[in-house]
Amino acid sequence: MENPFFSVRFRGYDRSQVDRAVSRIRKAMETGAPPHPDSLLNLGFQMTMRGYDTGEVDEYFTEVARSLRNG
Repeated sequence: MENPFFSVRFRGYDRSQVDRAVSRIRKAMETGAPPHPDSLLNLGFQMTMRGYDTGEVDEYFTEVARSLRNG
């Protein structure tokens, strides 16, 4: 799983929440217990000023979920 880069926008997803989610998923995959793909599709990040681009974040987690489904 590659380290994602997300653009910062005027309003976007809370950066610390997204970073923690990426870290948790990475650790789970490294230990051989990846999350269920459906759990990655609606993580409920809060919106904040100077947050990560929502489209980029959603696309990243959709791709991770897709790769988990496809093995």
